[in-house]
Amino acid sequence: MDDIRNYVKERYAKAIKNNTSCCGSGGCCCGTGTSDLLSMTRGNYDGAVLEKTPGQMADQSFGCGNPFTEARIHPGETVLDLGSGAGLDLFLASEMTGPFGRVIGLDMTDEMLATAAENLRGLDNVTLVKGYIEDMPIESGTVDVIISNCVINLSPDKGKVLKEAFRVLRPGGRFCVSDTVFLRPVTERAVKNLAAWSGCISGALQETEYAALLKEAGFIEIEVRRTKVYEVPDALAAMAFPELSAEERKEINGALASAIIQGRKTLVKPEEGRDYTIRRAEAADVSAIAALLEENGLTSLGVAEAPENFLVLEHSGIAAVAGMEIQGDAGLLRSLAVRLKDRKKGFGERMTSAVIDRAREQEVRTVYLLTETAERFFDRVGFTVARREDIPAPLMQSSALDRVCPQGSTVLRLFLE
Repeated sequence: MDDIRNYVKERYAKAIKNNTSCCGSGGCCCGTGTSDLLSMTRGNYDGAVLEKTPGQMADQSFGCGNPFTEARIHPGETVLDLGSGAGLDLFLASEMTGPFGRVIGLDMTDEMLATAAENLRGLDNVTLVKGYIEDMPIESGTVDVIISNCVINLSPDKGKVLKEAFRVLRPGGRFCVSDTVFLRPVTERAVKNLAAWSGCISGALQETEYAALLKEAGFIEIEVRRTKVYEVPDALAAMAFPELSAEERKEINGALASAIIQGRKTLVKPEEGRDYTIRRAEAADVSAIAALLEENGLTSLGVAEAPENFLVLEHSGIAAVAGMEIQGDAGLLRSLAVRLKDRKKGFGERMTSAVIDRAREQEVRTVYLLTETAERFFDRVGFTVARREDIPAPLMQSSALDRVCPQGSTVLRLFLE
């Protein structure tokens, strides 16, 4: 492991010192020179945003994508950038999280840390930390969002990196990184030739391997979304890889991609004697959700059409469900139900907290609900009585509940900070 670390350190130190690519004769997944590297970075980030970055920060970025397209960073959050380099993503995250948030840049290369310190001078909400992503010097459960840009593929122990990421995230925390992945198996000989052209991809995993390691680390809601597939036309491949046969050149064409890789730490930590997880509902859950709602005398209208609006609690099957329909900055909490045999285990409170946390992430300011039987329960959570006409018309009209909830239902409201 130390040999690989030292090799990567040496290449990145040389790259930042000379303002050249980090990957030998080619860029980090981006071609054959610094100009290609720069154009790739600018292609992934908004040009107007890059123009506002200090000094040569944009030119000093060796990434292969843009984690901010999916990271959804909110003011006040704590963001950790793995392999933060010269500080481009730290600079952008510091603006998103604002003066009450915190951005931590973790890097193992002294030259990168020194360059980032110069680039980020004056940003009080950014902290630079020296260390390894396989053994993060970060306190457990203190980070809201982890980002990274074409770094984890360089690690000799990616499974350990992902377990460390899970450790430092708070419950419900998000993992959203840009990285390179192989789309299909590639022979070792072909990988070695690709690595000589672009050393940053020599450790890339297959999509399924990446997802499996995230699951093994404990993440849920895992997604690997391709953002760019790298085509290597045969004429170019023949020049770049003269050692490869025509069949081998065909093998590598379109085999590598940049991707956004996401996951989430479970919202609820399993308690002693209990084993349960809260996760986003999927289409395969619809029938079980409908049965649970029916058991509780609630409608399942709208569930099949938008299962992504619901969270489920798994405890020997789906034991609880809750949903949140959102229009603008208003949300309608609906369909909170707990399996009858699992009542009085605190699942209702857990699900209410989880679905409200999800609403906050989507910048909901006010949550409404309609109930005929649970007013006392929601009063304990902090809801207060409101009127039906207080619910924004677009929110109510878009919900199936508008057709089934009696006009006499109690309307409750919760203002989110």
